[in-house]
Amino acid sequence: MALSANQDVDRFVDQDLRSYSVGGGVHVYRGAFVEVNASGFAVPLTASGVFVGLAYEEADNSSGQDGDVNVRVFTQGDFSVALVGATEADIGRAVYASDDNTVAFSAQLTARVGYVAAVESAGRIVLRLAPQFPVNDSRLEHHATSFSVPLGQSGTTYTNLAASGVVTATLPGSAPAGTTFGFVCMADQPLQVAPAVTGSIYIKGARQAAGKYASIGDIGDFIHLVADGTGDWVAISSIGGADIDITIEP
Repeated sequence: MALSANQDVDRFVDQDLRSYSVGGGVHVYRGAFVEVNASGFAVPLTASGVFVGLAYEEADNSSGQDGDVNVRVFTQGDFSVALVGATEADIGRAVYASDDNTVAFSAQLTARVGYVAAVESAGRIVLRLAPQFPVNDSRLEHHATSFSVPLGQSGTTYTNLAASGVVTATLPGSAPAGTTFGFVCMADQPLQVAPAVTGSIYIKGARQAAGKYASIGDIGDFIHLVADGTGDWVAISSIGGADIDITIEP
């Protein structure tokens, strides 16, 4: 509702720390990369959720339920971390993590956590945090077998390169509006893109049945999906004029 009078708006002066509720059965160690899972709770990073920062403190909720414990997380700042093979030539390069302590330059099955602000010595960098909320992060991943698309990898393009059979990519069920993924067929096998059970894909503006996948099957075909924030996805595609190459699960 539009304002009809003045209002006071809380301003957060401290931008460095944020507090998150920790997931049940989870132990977050100080210094760990932290993500928020699909249920909205903080857990050690696995690259399947949304990266939010670096743990300021330990939070042991191993014996608790979701939300019994909170953890404070650095959401910005520069931190010294080991990164094998890093040199001064890598300053400005994006950095990815595959778990709560392992960083690399590879974007394969990882979450972007920041970039190289400086290099302290060979194999040790100053990492400048850059959490995802979500971030459009242009990257490419190849999958020869079926997989679930991580919410925290908005902006990624996925292919079925080297697949010998059908590959199904299952979309996240509660993606914020504007979350986007691309899919390119790079093997002569069907690449199926499946929404959550209650979600639908819009093809040429027409809403398909809930839970039905869209499939592309010829090398070079691609489909680009954007979340509408309600669990559905809008497809913008270019298939070289062969529109019939996008098929919907019966």
